Amino acid sequence: MKVVSPKYCRTAARLAKLLERQLAGRRYLILTDETVSDCCLTHLGDFMSEFPPLDIVEVDSGEACKQYDVVVELWKHLLELNITRVDVIICVGGGSITDLGGFIASTYKRGIPFMYIPTTLLAMTDAAIGGKNGIDFQDVKNAIGTINQPEAILIHKPFLQALPEVQFQSGMAEVIKHGVIQGGQLWQRLKAESSSKSDITDDVLKMSIKTKIAIVGKDLYEKDLRKVLNFGHSIGHALESWFLSKETPLEHGFSVAIGMLIESSLAAEMGLLNHADLLEIRSVIIAYLGIDTLSIPNWNEVRPFLMNDKKFSGGRMLFALPMGIGKVAPSVIVEEALVEWVYSKAVI
Repeated sequence: MKVVSPKYCRTAARLAKLLERQLAGRRYLILTDETVSDCCLTHLGDFMSEFPPLDIVEVDSGEACKQYDVVVELWKHLLELNITRVDVIICVGGGSITDLGGFIASTYKRGIPFMYIPTTLLAMTDAAIGGKNGIDFQDVKNAIGTINQPEAILIHKPFLQALPEVQFQSGMAEVIKHGVIQGGQLWQRLKAESSSKSDITDDVLKMSIKTKIAIVGKDLYEKDLRKVLNFGHSIGHALESWFLSKETPLEHGFSVAIGMLIESSLAAEMGLLNHADLLEIRSVIIAYLGIDTLSIPNWNEVRPFLMNDKKFSGGRMLFALPMGIGKVAPSVIVEEALVEWVYSKAVI
């Protein structure tokens, strides 16, 4: 299975043209959320007026849509519409929509075609790339899912102009993660542009996406190398799940950013990461996301969610830890006692 690379659409007309070519007269359904529907579907207006969808299905925005009961209702709706294995689901939205839509399409009738039109920075640089999709289950982030590639990914950067600052910052966390992994020009640009917190240049966006594609292309099913993309996500997903359980959701990127701070400190404590690089990582994360004043739960509260991580076993965990800017080790065994000690120091 080949990793799908996105096609870039500078104008709404180009986006419509690529859609027309990709669909070639097939029936399609649009899956989106209540927020995206208002500000983004207008970009598809001319296309939809000539080639109307079977339906436009709106779900709740954010993680609230990634629930089993939502999945069941969508399966029922697809059956009611007599969606077949040659029809297409077009997922227009952020990471939650791409996660949900990819999962629905991958499981309905053993798999039907789907496409992504990501509308957030997080989705453009991470969620829509690489084929992972899934839903949350019993407060555990992405507990059920598949790896399956979309038919196409169409990136229309003007969507970012309507993005609230908090969602832009959330997306920058994944870009920063790619910067730590890749190093080089991407990292240097992130450092130099950290004062421009509400915009991302075309080349930084493309470098971030290319970093993930290059990694996933070598290890689609996460046997080894792809695990470097888990940097910040072991702690990050546990925090995100905890906040979800309290019905006070924290943006994914903010959870991952805190995870990167704690996991970088863990790497430094183990002698894997030097102090200068630790400070540099901290400086860039805080410059873009300003999370140094964000309160997080204590160890006893977050530990149960961390234990649900697929990399937790027998009181030990496998972490993706930075060994320098441009070098992340995919699988470092860490004793729980050390994780607890480093985490507890980070609690504000």
